[in-house]
Amino acid sequence: MKEDQYTLELLKGRNRVNISIEALNSGHANAQAQDICKALQVDKYTMGYEQTEPTVLSDLFKNLATSNYDRKDCAEWEGKFDPDGYPCLYLFKQRLYVKNVILRYLDIPRENSSLKLICNNKQCINPYHFNYTERKNEKFTGGDTRMLLAYASQGVSIEQIAKAFNVHRSTVYRKLHREHFYSGPQNHG
Repeated sequence: MKEDQYTLELLKGRNRVNISIEALNSGHANAQAQDICKALQVDKYTMGYEQTEPTVLSDLFKNLATSNYDRKDCAEWEGKFDPDGYPCLYLFKQRLYVKNVILRYLDIPRENSSLKLICNNKQCINPYHFNYTERKNEKFTGGDTRMLLAYASQGVSIEQIAKAFNVHRSTVYRKLHREHFYSGPQNHG
């Protein structure tokens, strides 16, 4: 089925940005517009049928809408980067980080969690490569924690676990303590 071309005009204060979107019909276009507005934290928009040239931003939302990402391959951002090399957008006189835009678009909450990329490629924006940890400086992802607990329950030494995860043994002790698996040496004196 052929999709129609729409132009979404986003309004924030006195600033305007046009984004090209493709949709099956006007209802589908409006649903996409609402998701895009939520992702970019924009309150108002208008929609038209005139064609606008695709941009990295319109490509991002098209790929998200069609789930056009492969689980194994990185999708490197083709837009701008902040001074530390992280993908970002400069819209409405502010910097928006692409990964946060993606999370808002997909309705994935970020409170009390930190995002890490399983591919370790900070230019990657593939949502399948996003992994969440409970704390900002957490060394273990959710899957790592389950694996750590499995190793510990099988009697694997703290030193072996630390080596497997490439962390210091004190990091393993702290994580096991937080998971209520290990309470440390007992003083029975």
